[in-house]
Amino acid sequence: MKYFLGLSSQYSLGDILRHTFAFGDEYQLPELRAFLAAHYGATFDHVAIYSNGRTALNVAIRGVAPRGSKIIVTSLTCYAVIQAVKAAGCVPIFADVNKETLHYGAKELKKALEGETNVKAIIIQNNLGIPVNIEEIETVAKRNKLAIIEDLAHCAGVKYPDGREVGTVGRVSALSFGKGKSIDAVTGGAVIFTNPLDPPVKQPTVAPKRSDNFRARFYPLFSLIIRRLYYLHPKVGKAFTAFLLKTKQIKRSADGAVDPKTRLSFWQCKMALRQLRSMPHRGRKPLRDFYLVSDRDEVLAGLEKKGYYFSDIWYDTPVAPRRYFRKADFHPDQCPVATEVAEQIINLPTWYDPAELRSAKRLIMAHLAENPDKDAENAEVPEDEMTEDEKRAKIKAEKAERTKKLKADKKAKKDKAKKLKADGAPDEEIETEEKEKASEKAKKKLAALLENASKKVVETADEKKKRIEKEKKEKLKKKREKANLSSLEDTSDILSATDDREQEETEIDEDADIFVAEEPEEEVEKELKEKPVEKAPEPAATVINRPSPSGMRVAPRKLSDREKLKQELASGKKEKPSVL
Repeated sequence: MKYFLGLSSQYSLGDILRHTFAFGDEYQLPELRAFLAAHYGATFDHVAIYSNGRTALNVAIRGVAPRGSKIIVTSLTCYAVIQAVKAAGCVPIFADVNKETLHYGAKELKKALEGETNVKAIIIQNNLGIPVNIEEIETVAKRNKLAIIEDLAHCAGVKYPDGREVGTVGRVSALSFGKGKSIDAVTGGAVIFTNPLDPPVKQPTVAPKRSDNFRARFYPLFSLIIRRLYYLHPKVGKAFTAFLLKTKQIKRSADGAVDPKTRLSFWQCKMALRQLRSMPHRGRKPLRDFYLVSDRDEVLAGLEKKGYYFSDIWYDTPVAPRRYFRKADFHPDQCPVATEVAEQIINLPTWYDPAELRSAKRLIMAHLAENPDKDAENAEVPEDEMTEDEKRAKIKAEKAERTKKLKADKKAKKDKAKKLKADGAPDEEIETEEKEKASEKAKKKLAALLENASKKVVETADEKKKRIEKEKKEKLKKKREKANLSSLEDTSDILSATDDREQEETEIDEDADIFVAEEPEEEVEKELKEKPVEKAPEPAATVINRPSPSGMRVAPRKLSDREKLKQELASGKKEKPSVL
């Protein structure tokens, strides 16, 4: 998978189709103006929508500073900002930056103001969407009576450390809806004057050119095609990009003119408004993360090998892009920190999943300009934190390692056989040696299996023996509990129980689902000795009702012929036959 810095790289197919075939009407533009006025605390007449962001910034500068004034700008900026200042008849004064925010603070602002006269305003840019310490800058600006112009190209929806949202602090704010900005409609811009005492803004009335409208409408689609061609091969993607640039189907970054007469297309107003309305819900974060590396060209080449095309850097020169640097009248000696940062900085987008950029970050961390960690690129990543691509790469590497090891073992065996043959050993001896090694290995494996199996059998037999003994004890215990010898009041019952002992030991009454228990012979004989035999009463019935140990009512059991005969002999109904 390839990764790009442009915000359009995160467009889904649905987003591209929605953008390409979007339509709007004349009510979309005033609706966008009304939203911006309500959100940033301005009146409807103090908001205007233009065809690009540099025009909006130019109108903001002209509204607070007369021609010939000086304007403080950050030394890491786009040429479009310098172009807007110069088009307003003003002179840009560069303030150096600090490495934490890539922007000037109160200290750098004071230094830039030293020896300068006729400074009327400052532009706060919040580079990459990183908010500055607005309270300190605001204090210096009020002390020197400087108007604050907020450029929201990178930071729409971001909040300053004191809790105020960007665009609500200064006297005027300018937004850019250009490609890659925080509000991306490919082109467009807006100006908002929050001071009600300022005169109303003159509204642009000219519709954009058809060629400009075509480029804005199809740019996301062209971006998708470029990315797909890069997937095939980087050279194909670069060639197609060069073709689109040469035929002017897409514009280079920072190309454009200041044109206060041309408005934004209605359908683009609709796209921008949709994104502005979603800001409070999706939250805002910096557009890009930045790192300072010791050798940027080497890092970019390494990233490209991994499939990351991050050469579109903000800012590869103090005033970017490089082709416009000489027109900016920038003096590197006046801003040494910005000059150093521009040589080292590299950006990572914030809209990708962090796991997708892990490989890129490891490479960058290994080349940091300060406190480099040389082992960061080769650090082991836990498997649960790996991406799908990294997991596949790991499996492929492990497979290659196994294949390499097998080949090495096979080669070693061949070399050994060749050596034995060279030493004069016969082929039979070499073959026998190999067979003996294989046989010995198989014997060891078989012995291990037999040992494990015998242990398992012995253990199973012991367990079975213990289980059987335990079952016998439990069975005997149940028999004793169920037995009720005291209910047998006559000798005939005891004799009957003794005679049929073997039959009734395991007999189960299926209807009652209980055992019919009998006493062992020793206990019966003991009972007969202790209890004298008396005349037994006549049985009341031909069946014996045995009580249930659990108190349940048990169905009577039918007497066998032998039992009936015994009862009749005992009662005298039948005489005992004589034995001849």
